[in-house]
Amino acid sequence: MNYYLTKRKKAKRSYFYVNFTDPNDSRKILLSTSVELLRRKIGISSRLPVTREKEAYAIVERAIADGLINLDRDTKNFADYVLDFWDFDTSEYIRRRNQKAPDSIGKDYAMNMLGCFKRHAQKYLPPKLNLHEVTASHIEKVIDSLFDEGVLSNSTVKRVVQSMSVPLKEATRKKWIAHNPMDGVESIVNNHKERGIYSIEEIRKILDRLYMKGTIGVTEIRKTRCKKNIWEKKPQTVKTNLKPYLAVMLAAYTGMRSGEIRALRSEQMRIVNDDFCIIKVDRAVNDYAGEKNTKGKRARSVPIPRFLYDMLIKEASSNPHDGSSLVFWSKKSATNPISTNFLVKQLYKAQEAIGITEKQRLERNLDFHSLRHTFNTNLRGRISEKSLRAVVGHESVEMSDLYTHATEEDVIAVGVAIVDIFKSIYEGKAGDGGST
Repeated sequence: MNYYLTKRKKAKRSYFYVNFTDPNDSRKILLSTSVELLRRKIGISSRLPVTREKEAYAIVERAIADGLINLDRDTKNFADYVLDFWDFDTSEYIRRRNQKAPDSIGKDYAMNMLGCFKRHAQKYLPPKLNLHEVTASHIEKVIDSLFDEGVLSNSTVKRVVQSMSVPLKEATRKKWIAHNPMDGVESIVNNHKERGIYSIEEIRKILDRLYMKGTIGVTEIRKTRCKKNIWEKKPQTVKTNLKPYLAVMLAAYTGMRSGEIRALRSEQMRIVNDDFCIIKVDRAVNDYAGEKNTKGKRARSVPIPRFLYDMLIKEASSNPHDGSSLVFWSKKSATNPISTNFLVKQLYKAQEAIGITEKQRLERNLDFHSLRHTFNTNLRGRISEKSLRAVVGHESVEMSDLYTHATEEDVIAVGVAIVDIFKSIYEGKAGDGGST
């Protein structure tokens, strides 16, 4: 390779730069980069400046020998590369991945990665940083800055790092960069907080509250605009609909995920006997990706008591959109169900009404998904592990046979156990459909 050294003065001192020229035209510079950057890339960690020309030449030759100099690649701005990489509609990487393994990268995941990078990483990276110039130090500066902020959890910081590590791994595979800077980045340990679970009594009270709010209305303290545009908190009667009640009951009775509940259609449900019905859980819905396969891409069957089936069918029959069989339909869209935010907001309001404050909710780590954990926890030991995993939807490959071979009797056995747990609720609803 043809190259020569120059010195550039920045701040209070001068830096050695190496300039690689075109073999056919020495006046054309193909690449100009800092010698100290090359020193970091070859694995030498030092804060001392490179002051001797002989040392600078030795670093350059070492970088060439290690294959760190690629004059054939196009110069790519790192931030632009990452933003393009996670653009679901235009990304060549995502398109190829989904061709080779359909649905391996969903739009929601891509949007999550894109948002993580834009909100949390990009601001801590030099705006003119090129892809081939990225080092472990750049990534660790992002990590250190996020930890210094003290806002994000370890798991969220790991997602931010992932938004950069996946594009860098692909760039290494494509030979756009000589080595992956992530190889020198220290791993982050998850400070995972165990998700909380509800007591059966808490679920009963939450369901009572949601049922009342969806039928006769409840009193809530809300901000009201008064005279002179002054906002005051005043009690108001608020009435919604039964969808939050039905969604929470479904999650509590079946362990279904929020996306699976929102995607539910009437044709997925069938009557088994006078007491039970079965839902075939074979789809889910995401905010960006729309309807897709369930997590793990496997269908499963879950039992529900007959009274809940009747209420779900009644809700589906009230769908105002022609040809739509969605149970959790939205007035605004014929194809999209109600939003996750609506269900979560109503759940949290009901929790506050029964005495679970926002502070307590956060301390206990309670959310909509906690209903699934509650279902799993309360059934463990009451039914066989095989039946529980089949109904919950175990994700390991070793358990894949359970999904197709779980018998109707196995599924109903789960229904009997969960009805026994919620016996007080079941008896109240089975008789007249009223609140407990």
